[in-house]
Amino acid sequence: MDDFNIQNYSEQLKKDLNLFEGWQSLIKALDQTQSMAESLDILQKILAFDSHQSQMVRIANDYWFPSTHWVTIAFAKFATWASLSQTDVSLPNGQKVVELHFSEWPNASFRFMKAPLAAGGYYLEETAQNLRVLYWDIAQKRFYLDTQQFAKLVQTDAIQLAGVNALASFQKRLTAIAAQFSEESYDLMLPGLSQFEQTNLKMSQEGLSNSLLDSLFVEAVKQQFILKRIKDEVIGVEIEIGEIRLQLTQHSTNNGHEQWTYDIIDSNKAVTIYTLFQQLPFFYQWYDDHFKMVGLKDKREVFVD
Repeated sequence: MDDFNIQNYSEQLKKDLNLFEGWQSLIKALDQTQSMAESLDILQKILAFDSHQSQMVRIANDYWFPSTHWVTIAFAKFATWASLSQTDVSLPNGQKVVELHFSEWPNASFRFMKAPLAAGGYYLEETAQNLRVLYWDIAQKRFYLDTQQFAKLVQTDAIQLAGVNALASFQKRLTAIAAQFSEESYDLMLPGLSQFEQTNLKMSQEGLSNSLLDSLFVEAVKQQFILKRIKDEVIGVEIEIGEIRLQLTQHSTNNGHEQWTYDIIDSNKAVTIYTLFQQLPFFYQWYDDHFKMVGLKDKREVFVD
């Protein structure tokens, strides 16, 4: 049996306690900072913290939370800074990750989940349907919208009940968060999110067959909308929704192919492609049915199922 050395025991215990004192300082700093750059730096240190460096002290209780918890907490701060609308966090009974609640969507809750290793980073998901909103990679400074699942989210009961104005408020909130990340040299891709960037929204595939346009025409007619050719010199088709025009436009590319885009003509700059999805279910259904062809071009490689 080895001799017990009380001095070694005391020194190791001090090292462990210093380690967790550093952890407490990080959590306090995250709570108190009002700086985006500082928050991101603290969050990276929290995510890099390894409690297993401790040789004697072990923390395994109801108050020890995984990395996704702290990512959600940090994002809640950014969401609060980005909008006058209220942001709340709550910890459901028996859960280890807080949920986000945005006042514009009172019947929906969100939290971050770890993305698969192939993607890295984290997904912000709506908890009831497990639908992804976006991808956030803190280490590589990447922030991307999932254009397929966000469009699906727009169709859920909780979001439909909240209405178009609530959706618009949520989009403004995410756009404002992205603007903060832009100042920290983030790579951003959130197509169709900003109400001021609703033209030249590229489809994921080049070319658009007549059969796809015909299918949109048929679905539009069923709802008493008419898909017609654009009268200007532009090649494409459009649907008029009151004073709003939704255009599908053809452009020539340098490689001799055709690139089709969505262009929303709205003098008030209030409508987005996602608010149109909410208002025009036939348009959303066509978009979802043919997503691989007509889906908004995004960073699909990080959205791993």
